[in-house]
Amino acid sequence: MMFHTKTISIFIATIAATCNNYHASGFTPTTISTRQQTTTSLNIATSLPNVADILNLGGGSNNNNNNNNNIEKEPESKALIDLDGIALSGLKGKALTLTTEDFPDSGTVRKVIPADCFEPETAKSLGYLSVSVVGTALCTAFGFAALPILDPANILTLPFWTAYSVVTGTVAMGLWVLAHECGHGAFSKDKKLQDAVGYVLHSLFLVPYYSWQRSHAVHHRYTNHMELGETHVPDDENADDNLYDSIELRKTFLDKFGDEKGIELWGSFQAFLHLIIGWPAYLLIGATGGPDRGMTNHYFPNPLTQPKQPKKELFPGNWKEKVYQSDIGVAFVAAGALTWAACNGIPEMMAMYGGPLIVVNAWLVLYTW
Repeated sequence: MMFHTKTISIFIATIAATCNNYHASGFTPTTISTRQQTTTSLNIATSLPNVADILNLGGGSNNNNNNNNNIEKEPESKALIDLDGIALSGLKGKALTLTTEDFPDSGTVRKVIPADCFEPETAKSLGYLSVSVVGTALCTAFGFAALPILDPANILTLPFWTAYSVVTGTVAMGLWVLAHECGHGAFSKDKKLQDAVGYVLHSLFLVPYYSWQRSHAVHHRYTNHMELGETHVPDDENADDNLYDSIELRKTFLDKFGDEKGIELWGSFQAFLHLIIGWPAYLLIGATGGPDRGMTNHYFPNPLTQPKQPKKELFPGNWKEKVYQSDIGVAFVAAGALTWAACNGIPEMMAMYGGPLIVVNAWLVLYTW
């Protein structure tokens, strides 16, 4: 498969920009390893430094310093990110000097994608659905067969049921991927079939279908928008009203445990928050969403706090009714899980349903974050 050079450059620049945003928002460690400490200082208004200087060519450090004095300044360019202090590698910073003009518009991108990629194939989608349903059903059947032998209420069986949850949740992840495609309208041209499949699958994962369909479309519409981004928005250290201010909390970890130990503990804490708490927190309070929509909830259509931009609320107009329609499916599954726990005990319900669900949620966050 052939890749255009500009495509590769855009990809690398995106990764670099993401890393830079995380650094600004308190997610990046304050210390870096020795092999990464050689950085090149570049201003956003300047172009690349001399390549020979970057590669350490032409003699020792003294010669390089002398050569720097004789280097003629490159013409100014409007790079999209501040390159100050970034450790260069690979393409030596070439991909980091992209400007707005270097990015193709949506029409140009669509032209290079084969037309058949925009045509949903119902038969193929149903085939994928069958594979995931059968795989998940086989795992579940195995779990039920193990219940009489390995009682989940016995703490000694925890390793087995943890492993079961990891395997079953990973297999069931295929169902979530298909649910995601239903929300995008990529499952089938038959909208009734598509919505029926999407509604059932989302409900099984306790995610309201139409609510997520709307919020996910908004997420794509405002990707990388610091105020209206629907998710994955880093904290703004200059904002006075951060709903989820991790910057000060991170500083507390470093002050209390030191830079090295503190950043390790902070990373572990963040991993737990993101992989275990993150997805439910996103559904319930719009965690990691931009500040201008206020606090949002996927089960209740009105903002939980006063939005800065009321006209940009997450569920306007007819979407409010659709949110409530979505709640019916979620309520039915939740009631089933609670009944299961009441009749057979919380350990059994968690072993067979709750554990795999947590793994599905963790995978979802892991591969999107």
